[in-house]
Amino acid sequence: MKKAILSFTCLTLLTFAATLRADSVLTTITVGPEPTGIAANPSTNKIYVAIDATGEVAVINGKTQQVTARITVGRNAIAVAVNPFTNRIYASGCDSSACNIAVIDGKTDTLLTNIPINSGNFLGIQGMAVNPVTDRVYASDADNQQLIVIDGKTNTIITQVSFPGQPSGIGVNPKTNRIYVGNGGFPGRIVVYDGDTNAEVTRIPESSSVEHVATNFRLNRIYGAVVGPDVLSVIDGATNQEVTEIPVGPFPSGVDVNLLNNKVYVSNANGRSVTIIDGNTNQVLQTLPIPAGFPNGVAVNLATGFTYIPDFNSDKVVVLQPN
Repeated sequence: MKKAILSFTCLTLLTFAATLRADSVLTTITVGPEPTGIAANPSTNKIYVAIDATGEVAVINGKTQQVTARITVGRNAIAVAVNPFTNRIYASGCDSSACNIAVIDGKTDTLLTNIPINSGNFLGIQGMAVNPVTDRVYASDADNQQLIVIDGKTNTIITQVSFPGQPSGIGVNPKTNRIYVGNGGFPGRIVVYDGDTNAEVTRIPESSSVEHVATNFRLNRIYGAVVGPDVLSVIDGATNQEVTEIPVGPFPSGVDVNLLNNKVYVSNANGRSVTIIDGNTNQVLQTLPIPAGFPNGVAVNLATGFTYIPDFNSDKVVVLQPN
């Protein structure tokens, strides 16, 4: 495990010089109506976008900023996650009766298989994340209030863990093998699980519902986008205690971390903006207006330092660049 962690760290640290430069809008990319979940694979310089309205995953070339492929995964494609070690992409898809998790080969950008999920389709799979070290995939089943754990080697469900509430976004710390799951309902909380045993470790109270979660394994910090007070909760992974709450924009709906410089990006769905935070000091660096009606996700591409934000109210993904 230590060797894999070291490889992952080297990948993020050696890609380009990490500096805290201001960000600006580079371009927008037409991907399809109602883009939602998004994830980047720095190993291949590709970005994967779940397109809710068409039930597809759109593939963006991080060099050209062009869509190069579309993979059908099922109606209501919401969540997507990437394993950069195996070059596998996982995306949720639901139809009128059930949900599935599509497994995509990142080399060919084609569908390998579907993993059936015994889930309702009202809320469906709200969040997904991968631990590239253990090759386990995590999905939050909001209808059945459970965390689904999948073996990435066999594409089979290992277990389904009861969740105290409505699970939403998921963050994984590959170094500590801890999984952090937000509660999209009430009371607000982030639930911590042990990735070895799949047992609940603790519950971290939050002031309101948590939309998305991200982690920084270098700092052992966890970030939760808390809707209502509209703050970013910063948690110390060593103590499972909240360090601070940072004011962001209205309806924070997505969060991701640039591991190269520890910057944290929060998309503000009702603010048409992105709040950019220095993870070293927990200070806001920028509140950047973007050309989006309802920005609802964030993915940092560590291969380039660009940040990708899907706009649910259009057919676009907004691309940010450091100046």
